[in-house]
Amino acid sequence: MRCDAPEGRSGRWVLERFEVREDPDYRAELDERPPWVRREPGIYSQLRRDGVVYMTDLFDEWYTQRAFLERARLHPAGEHLVTGLGLGLVVETLLQDPSCAPRRITVVERSADVLRLVGDHLAARYGASLRLVEADAFSWQPPQGERFDLIWHDIWPDPRAPEVAREIELLERRYAPFCAPQDGWQGSWPREYRAAYGD
Repeated sequence: MRCDAPEGRSGRWVLERFEVREDPDYRAELDERPPWVRREPGIYSQLRRDGVVYMTDLFDEWYTQRAFLERARLHPAGEHLVTGLGLGLVVETLLQDPSCAPRRITVVERSADVLRLVGDHLAARYGASLRLVEADAFSWQPPQGERFDLIWHDIWPDPRAPEVAREIELLERRYAPFCAPQDGWQGSWPREYRAAYGD
């Protein structure tokens, strides 16, 4: 899946396409990296602010989200929470996958500009299956009595930044009471990214 929200700018945020060109000297048989790291030629999307890329729809970003996507298949008709909208790829994957068919996905996104660039596009497509909340994930309070089968945190542009481990701990502690009591689960993209890359 690739992002198909239209290119645009809102405030300091930009959604734009970019091209990965074919390298005529590339030889796959000599590439020792795992296949999911290799970048296939094509047109992709990126979301950036002030020159910092927050998300792309390159395949390695997909691969490092797989823990959440795989768990979603174990919770059909689930109620899920995602902190950080980005390009909306995780949301769209779950809402388009019949084996997931979530009852609803709530996305908490701090930036009104990201919601304008990506959220409005998704809201028009998915309606009541998607609840978009403009709020800071570190302070948002779910409605009383609400619980989530899965919670996924993905608000960081750099998974290796020094503050990330502390912020993951803060978010997971904050949302632990809102996990479904039986087998609710929460995870974080930087942890899965670093595990995939072996660091």
